[in-house]
Amino acid sequence: MIGRLAFWRRDGLSTTEDCLSCRLVSGSGFLGIGAFLLAQSKKRPQPLENYTMKGLAAAAGILGVALLADASFLKPTIVEDPKEEQIKAVKAAKDHEFFSRR
Repeated sequence: MIGRLAFWRRDGLSTTEDCLSCRLVSGSGFLGIGAFLLAQSKKRPQPLENYTMKGLAAAAGILGVALLADASFLKPTIVEDPKEEQIKAVKAAKDHEFFSRR
């Protein structure tokens, strides 16, 4: 059932191009999250909290730059399963017995 629900997502994916506006919004969003975490880390008095938040800020910033730069490791890869194609071709002749009226 989950495989059937995921078909709508796989049909529209393209491995060669990404939406520029999507990359700009998500990349700048991650950069904003990184800047916010960096500002909040300066308010933390304990060193462990400070360094943890700075690490999270760095990770969010790197991900934002990678999104803006259209990094290759962020691009989707589509692998067609032979089972998924068989599920498409199979049509149910009748409803499941659980749903039948008695």
